[in-house]
Amino acid sequence: MHSDPRQREKFSPIKRAPKFTALVMGTSFLVGLTPAGFAAAQDQGGTKTRRLEAVTVTAQKRESTLQDASVSLQVLGEDTLDQLEITNFDDYANFLPSVSFNSLGPGEAQVYIRGVSDGGDGNASGSQPSVGIYLDEQPVTAIGRNLDVHIYDVSRIEVLGGPQGTLYGANSQAGTIRIITNAPDPSAFEAGYDLNAVSVENGGQGYTAEGFVNMPINEKVALRLVGWYDKSPGYIDAIAATKTFSRSGVTINNDGYVEDNFNESTKAGARAALGIDINESWTATAKILHQRQESDGVWDHDPEDLGDLEVARFSDDHGEDTFTQYGVTVEGDVGGVSMTYAGTYLDREVDDTSDYTEYAEYSSFIDYYTCYYAYDATAGGYNFYSCEDPRISFREQSKYERQSHELRFATPEEKRLRFIGGVFYQDSKHSYVFDYRIPNIKSGYQIRDPNTYFVTDQVREDKETALFGEVYYDLTDTLTATVGGRFFETETSISGEVGTVFGLNQVDAKTDESGSVYKVNLSWEPTDDLLFYGTISEGFRPGGVNREETSNIPQQYKSDLITNYEIGWKTELADGQVRLNGSAFLMDWEDVQFTRFDPSESQLGLTSNAGAAEVKGIEADVAWLATQNLTVTGAFTLLNAELTEDFTQNVNATNATPDAASGTRLPFIPEYKAYVNARYDFRVNTYDAFVNGNYSIVGSSYNDLYTASRQEQDGYGLLNMTAGFGRNNWEVKLLLRNLTDERAELYRNAADFDSRITTNRPRSIGVSFSQRF
Repeated sequence: MHSDPRQREKFSPIKRAPKFTALVMGTSFLVGLTPAGFAAAQDQGGTKTRRLEAVTVTAQKRESTLQDASVSLQVLGEDTLDQLEITNFDDYANFLPSVSFNSLGPGEAQVYIRGVSDGGDGNASGSQPSVGIYLDEQPVTAIGRNLDVHIYDVSRIEVLGGPQGTLYGANSQAGTIRIITNAPDPSAFEAGYDLNAVSVENGGQGYTAEGFVNMPINEKVALRLVGWYDKSPGYIDAIAATKTFSRSGVTINNDGYVEDNFNESTKAGARAALGIDINESWTATAKILHQRQESDGVWDHDPEDLGDLEVARFSDDHGEDTFTQYGVTVEGDVGGVSMTYAGTYLDREVDDTSDYTEYAEYSSFIDYYTCYYAYDATAGGYNFYSCEDPRISFREQSKYERQSHELRFATPEEKRLRFIGGVFYQDSKHSYVFDYRIPNIKSGYQIRDPNTYFVTDQVREDKETALFGEVYYDLTDTLTATVGGRFFETETSISGEVGTVFGLNQVDAKTDESGSVYKVNLSWEPTDDLLFYGTISEGFRPGGVNREETSNIPQQYKSDLITNYEIGWKTELADGQVRLNGSAFLMDWEDVQFTRFDPSESQLGLTSNAGAAEVKGIEADVAWLATQNLTVTGAFTLLNAELTEDFTQNVNATNATPDAASGTRLPFIPEYKAYVNARYDFRVNTYDAFVNGNYSIVGSSYNDLYTASRQEQDGYGLLNMTAGFGRNNWEVKLLLRNLTDERAELYRNAADFDSRITTNRPRSIGVSFSQRF
């Protein structure tokens, strides 16, 4: 239901950047609320009581309160992000029960929402992600490389669960994550800074320095400047080791690649935003955001073969990830209809080098590049008589260029019949060179670079053009019907070359597709504190092209579709002191895109539409203002995500044993994920003080779809504590993270022929100081 506009303060678009002074929550998540985030109310005796404060969101591309939005929505507000010291993707994903992921390190995660996972290997030439990630108004989704934006001076993070195909289009098949930065505000000067230091048990030390300033230039113009530098401490040791290769007998050591706590990373960045109230009806905001992330080492260890937090490396591990985003947003009124134009351009470059030596033990092809042969008449064949060092390194050089444009219109919210919709266009171009190198490769076996034995040099371009809209009609004062649709055209092309000296394949393939997705929603609001809704919605991933065609796998694959059936509830009870939200859903996934590397089929990873899947789930959260000082919150998600048809890599095979039978659990999806938080606020003399504790638990999952080769990833639980005090405009906090020193299995590496396990940071202690002006 829409809010009564007479009860809403009128803001210019610049001033509509709400100050989230509460923890906010959604259909599958809630974190701890603070007294600053509660509205004070008078009971009949005149005593002030706390109640949960209404939270403004824009997930449906127009302002509404969280409780009035008839959609599964999780929100982390600004105060929550600050209180929990959330600075990166791993931090906020831990507090979102509907979100799961696998990761190789900073900026190298594949993200899943509501159990929708095909277990793809992150192949840049394969299928696209099923989750759309937005930075303000722009989709920044990338295959296998999430944009790991430093979280500071961020207004909120919104997570929409379930297909969001009508408003958000391609890649929002399972849901959408939106990172929304603070906007300039001409009404008042504001500034602040935050300093943080952390030490990891038996590991390294790190620190963070952050600051912002909001400067009104005059009554209609404001400039907001933000900067950060974050040095993350290492905790994994690269130990001394030797390796003897079974076929060649060559033994190598890793002198020069031994270092304690070598997995360090730094992020440095800045953001500037200029807001202008052109007149009473129109405003414009221009923004630029730049970030450079540099990392050394790896974030996975080898506890089964080497030891806890230890790994052996035989060449460099170093990465750089730099991006700049430029954006402009214009908002105004045209004949009583609000208009918004958002145009954004993203330029991102990745240069990453990593040790790939382990592959040499598994691949017999490496012998051709490192060994010399002689004919053995007795054996009747060739044997090698001299072999060189076969260690391998991998280098990725990627350049991402992405532009998006959206023009949308919205009729007044107080109307019984309302509409929001418009047109959208995006063009995403990814140029990438992947080099696999052997330093002592045999003469005549190099291609391009003197040490390169296998190369991928390609350009991938994905385009989407769409017309979208949703119509809302109040059937009665309490009943609202919504119908939405998106009509789209997508185009995908890949050109370039891939292969070795034995065969360098040229590819120049393109496919296009058009279609539509729909949404129907019925919401009932019997009272101001109760809302119930039912939704049928669709979401899609665009089709694409393979780099080659085989007898089993065609060169083109089509889009896959999810149809979601959902019921949900949003309630406030006990005079606003209890909030209970939740939903239950069933999602049918058709023509699932599977990207796999199968050397018996091809030396390239290929994608095909094979099989179907289903996800059944329940998600709920609760917030309870137990006393004037104590707040208890919690949330959980339960999922049953599995194949509903046999999956066989060979799509033309008959009577073949399936690689994964119907009923197989989808990879990287825990059956449950939950969170609980308790916060106690009190006074010590003239100081405001608090103690906060939270515990999150994640169930076990599998690291692949293939039942013959997959491994189980153990479940884990993480316990954190924070305590602090402050007065007026400053605060000091003591941070205790991972108190039980848990080793979370974030990802059991199945793609790199190794048993390494990506894990979390060990037990650590930190202190922070912040001040606002």
